[in-house]
Amino acid sequence: MSIPIGVGIVIQSLYLLIDLFFVSRLGADAIAGVSSAATAALLTGMLGQLLGIGAVSLIGQALGAGKYARARTILIHAGLMAIACSVCVVVAGYMGGGRVMSGFASGEVAQGMGESYLYGYIPGLALQIVITVATFGLRAAGEPYGPLVAQCICVPINLVLAPLLIFGVPGISGLGTLGAGMATTLATSVAAAIILYRAVDRYRHLARARITFRWQSVIARRVISVGLPAGLETLVIYVYTCLMYWAAAKLGAQVQAAVGIGLMLIQALFIPSLSVVYGCVPVAAFYFGANEVGKVKEVYAVSLVLVISITLCLTVGCFLWGNAMVSFFSNDSHVKRMAAYFLVCISLNFVTSGLTHINGSILQASGRTIWSLLAIFTRLAVFIIPLLFLVSVNKVTLQWLCVLSNFAFLSQAIVSGYAVSLVIKRFMQIAPKSVAAASMEFDSLLMNKEGRGS
Repeated sequence: MSIPIGVGIVIQSLYLLIDLFFVSRLGADAIAGVSSAATAALLTGMLGQLLGIGAVSLIGQALGAGKYARARTILIHAGLMAIACSVCVVVAGYMGGGRVMSGFASGEVAQGMGESYLYGYIPGLALQIVITVATFGLRAAGEPYGPLVAQCICVPINLVLAPLLIFGVPGISGLGTLGAGMATTLATSVAAAIILYRAVDRYRHLARARITFRWQSVIARRVISVGLPAGLETLVIYVYTCLMYWAAAKLGAQVQAAVGIGLMLIQALFIPSLSVVYGCVPVAAFYFGANEVGKVKEVYAVSLVLVISITLCLTVGCFLWGNAMVSFFSNDSHVKRMAAYFLVCISLNFVTSGLTHINGSILQASGRTIWSLLAIFTRLAVFIIPLLFLVSVNKVTLQWLCVLSNFAFLSQAIVSGYAVSLVIKRFMQIAPKSVAAASMEFDSLLMNKEGRGS
């Protein structure tokens, strides 16, 4: 599960990089404008995460319990809510949302180019919500390869269309940043068609019986109640990152650049760990639904071993090759020195961060996502309260940023770990005898066997 998910994350990140690569030929204002789309992508990503995490948890539990028709019903509800959210994004985007989002760019020219880019990209952003829900639904059914195939097909499409629509062809003028947004939207549309087809086909095989669909508000509320804390968690992470940049700005442009380089590298380095986390959720949810507490513990233990091994290697790598990593992003010796220092210090919390992610995946699988939200609010409080005090007395330094960050991650790991122990203990007390579906194991989904449950 984790390998195709990790490769897919890498490939999907190429969309914005491709746009930035070609748009950079239009000047610094174009780069600033297109970069402003990151805020819009964050908001739509939150909606996708909200519905997707709610769906993968409930679908996985339904499949583990042998209730295949119910799993399909949950996916349909999540899909319809995703479509509704996508329509709202398109309407809001063209009614002024694009202008608001582009306002994060610096200068009127950059804002105009950012608005133009978003007008071409808004449909693609909206489709990302549907893609996320369908992708999570496929993962719950043991199918991580469909989204990967779609991304492998569509990134080359974006790579071909972007320069044609941005710069034009002989006799036809280019559309500039608008063309970049349109290229990504067209490629995303192809990806959405492929992933949706695969999801429909997958669930048609899991539950052959015809289903008479009717809207059930209780399912919609359950999807939202499980997914909402996860969506808010994404927002809190964004606030945490913004606070880090804000505090670094007090130390000068060079330190802020160093922190930016360090955070960008950390995001890239953590892709293998995150892929294990994403792969853990559907497997653990399956065994929660099957009332197999022992299997849940095995999934948790194996995931912990994998993530700790990965994060330990990353920490050692940062200590040994941190200077070489940051040298690719700056020629300024002071920036490189500060970035290497920041990367090494933050790498000390890689293991605790990995523990937090795995704890969060188990909580998502169980449907108790409110605990994950509580854990990340603890991390934010441990970081922000001392930080605001240090800023008020003008004592903030890069060293203090690193120390506070490490303590904040440690507090989150402690709270989330305690929450997992409570959830598993509670589950052991109330779980009835294992259902028959558990005997077939999660691997049966990977082998494409037809479900026979109700």
